[in-house]
Amino acid sequence: MLRATRRLLPLVLASAVLLLGTPAWAGVGDPVGNCTEDPTSCEITVTAPGSPGQDGTSTTGTCRTNVGDPVPCYVPGRGWWGGDGCWYQLATGDDLATAIAVGGTPTPPAQWYVGSCGNPAENYWPITIFKLFANGPAVELLAHEAVKALRMPSPLIRINPTPPAAQLVRVPTWMWVDSSTWGTRTATASAGGVSVTATARATSVTWVTGDGTTVTCRGPGQAWTPNNDPAKSSSCSHSYSAAGSYTLTATVTWEISWAGGGQTGTVPALTTTASIAVPVQEAGALNTNGV
Repeated sequence: MLRATRRLLPLVLASAVLLLGTPAWAGVGDPVGNCTEDPTSCEITVTAPGSPGQDGTSTTGTCRTNVGDPVPCYVPGRGWWGGDGCWYQLATGDDLATAIAVGGTPTPPAQWYVGSCGNPAENYWPITIFKLFANGPAVELLAHEAVKALRMPSPLIRINPTPPAAQLVRVPTWMWVDSSTWGTRTATASAGGVSVTATARATSVTWVTGDGTTVTCRGPGQAWTPNNDPAKSSSCSHSYSAAGSYTLTATVTWEISWAGGGQTGTVPALTTTASIAVPVQEAGALNTNGV
């Protein structure tokens, strides 16, 4: 479940809001037939634009139960798959009045939803179940799918001088992440007329230099050019104190957010990692007298 800015409230299983009796959806036609007539309303389409030099992706599929069986993500007249065997739609009229009477008035932005549970190809369970959602089941479901579809590239490590040339002891090694593997990446999940876009934004890179030092830099680091003085430090550099062969590892942190359906949220940051071998050798004598 997404740890969102407005989190999905837990399912209330107390008898006060799980009412036995005639279901509120009695007499409605077979929802699977509706999905067959309009499959786009019952599936999630996820698209992720390609990064430079890479094609984008687009996939379509149904949701799945906790044992992997496919189910419609959205059933017209029943609502959105809640991941718990039920499809939920906003409670209104008598359903809303009942939910408030037995479960209390929710604190905004939470709202009561009424669920249809069971196998949509057969009869639903003869119960009425209510559940509180802060973002609504559609947004929660699509946000989860959009975040899952994000594809962040592994960092392409750049240093100066470029390996296999050796770095020099006590001379700053400039470190940066190539721009092709920095920036932002997005993915959008859509179904039933609702879309949610997840965005991953690279914010920092942590370098483990292999000699016991860790350097964390905001941003990708400064790229070295022939106009730069290699003896000076950059905004993200490290000086090795002894010759040897080291493994340099870069870990990029990506902040993750999502927006859609009138809601916004965040999830814990994700990381991507890459490593290269770095040879280091003693610098030769430097004559500063000009003779």
